[in-house]
Amino acid sequence: MKRKLMAVILAAGLAVSMAGCSGGAPAPQGSSDSAEGETVEDTAEMGEESGGGVETDIVVSDKEIQAAAENSKDWEKEFAEEYDISGDEEFTWGYIDMGFEDTFTTKIRNTFVKYCKQNFPNVKVLEADGEMDANIQLQLAENFIAQGVDCIILDPTDADGCVGIVDTCMAEGVPLVAVNAVIHSDHLEKEVGFVGSSNYEAGEIQGQWLIDNVDDSETVNLCYQRGTEGYDHTTQRYNGLFDTLDDAKYNYELKADLIGDYMRDIAMTNAEDWVTSFGNEIQVVACANDEMAMGSLQAYQAADLAKEIKFLGIDANQDCLQEVKNGNVACTVFQNAMGQAKWTAVSAYDACINGSKETASFSIPFEKVDQSNVDDYLD
Repeated sequence: MKRKLMAVILAAGLAVSMAGCSGGAPAPQGSSDSAEGETVEDTAEMGEESGGGVETDIVVSDKEIQAAAENSKDWEKEFAEEYDISGDEEFTWGYIDMGFEDTFTTKIRNTFVKYCKQNFPNVKVLEADGEMDANIQLQLAENFIAQGVDCIILDPTDADGCVGIVDTCMAEGVPLVAVNAVIHSDHLEKEVGFVGSSNYEAGEIQGQWLIDNVDDSETVNLCYQRGTEGYDHTTQRYNGLFDTLDDAKYNYELKADLIGDYMRDIAMTNAEDWVTSFGNEIQVVACANDEMAMGSLQAYQAADLAKEIKFLGIDANQDCLQEVKNGNVACTVFQNAMGQAKWTAVSAYDACINGSKETASFSIPFEKVDQSNVDDYLD
């Protein structure tokens, strides 16, 4: 094994902007229709009418929601015995997304809103766009508290930068549930609920798939598309993959490790650079999410070099799943948006009903997806 880094782009300016809460932030927009000059309060109020459809065409069917409520998977059965997965009490919740531009967090949010409509029908959900900025998320949390919400649900942009939201909610006595991404606070999974998956596990699954499926009798040349610097899940997915390969003494060489910011277009540009630099030398392109896997695939397809490369992603988005079925993407890792949305709603409801000092937390497992089981995940 050699983690020999031949090309690294350290997007320092972006990393700094994402890593904390220094400086001011513009007033966030609560939906794509927000008019210029609106306050944070204006836009948060608009969110209650969005119905899980803001800034996206991602749709979750009523059938899927009903199935999630009625049929517990094996890992859910113990949870379902202890907690109410539906209820009739009236509450108002403020949901602060990481960013409406993010495909997966949007999927969680839309699923959450729809699950609440069917299973907690008297809960009003106000939605707000965190715009990938911890400052904006803090402003929105403060605004929701001022409006008197009963609970705040947060998909944190930054594990360190969002600690102030924990402090604010605790000081005001407002329950807080973090979904999808952690916050570096001693209160997490205690007073503050957490519903999400182990991002380290996602990287482990990628690594184990390589060990099981790509022969390393000769050195495997690998490129990696990294997520945004400063995000905990970026670090954990990277470490999970490479720790797994190194522990197994897998014979690989890391030819390039570039920041793709979880975005398809940036990843495509990175991969185009690799086409120029390495030609047909690369056997594996591993990516910290499906969007970057898709961008990488498209770059190599344009160069007519994709057929010999194993592309790996995380999230199991539908377009990537289709490419798995087509044989163009080798493996993705299913991150259960339905599971995260459902149990986040349960956690928030439990906190409001019981008013306990500890808010319920739930761990949602990742699942490997390749050609052997992709049909189980395709809509």
